Amino acid sequence: MIRPSLTSRRVFLTASLALLATPAFARSDKKEKKGGKDDKDGEAAPDPVIKLQSMALPVIADGKLINYVFVQSTITLKDGVLPAVFEGKEPLLRDAIVREAHSKPFVRPDSYVALDEARLKGSILRETNGLIGPGKVALVTIVKQTPRNFIAPPPKPGTQPKSATPAQPAGDPNLIP
Repeated sequence: MIRPSLTSRRVFLTASLALLATPAFARSDKKEKKGGKDDKDGEAAPDPVIKLQSMALPVIADGKLINYVFVQSTITLKDGVLPAVFEGKEPLLRDAIVREAHSKPFVRPDSYVALDEARLKGSILRETNGLIGPGKVALVTIVKQTPRNFIAPPPKPGTQPKSATPAQPAGDPNLIP
């Protein structure tokens, strides 16, 4: 049996460590241009999309709380508007949306597990324009709606809901056959 020398072990360890470190050497210090738009300083322009934290909005029907829907949304600012104008104003926006959802719910007539997106987007846009100024928001997007509970949809108008009690047999219920 031949025993490897100390020198060959060192060469093997050095070569294996060099192979492991090659991804670190391959990294370049150059910054990539993002979409061809750069500032004068050579830095990439800030992302105009603001991701809002999730909001729990109620589903209220006939004055009763039926469900909650957790909504994730984003606001896209117009070109030239810095995201710094929205800094610190997200809690105010979320508070205003939740207050409006409790006073005038965003309920869809066909579902207790989703909200009326058009009304919700309009409300977010209106409140955002009030906070940062009109004409600065390009788009409001509802990313995801997650219901707290999955509840059957409301009955359609003009239909009777099915009764859950079974029909009683005719005759005296006290008789034992």
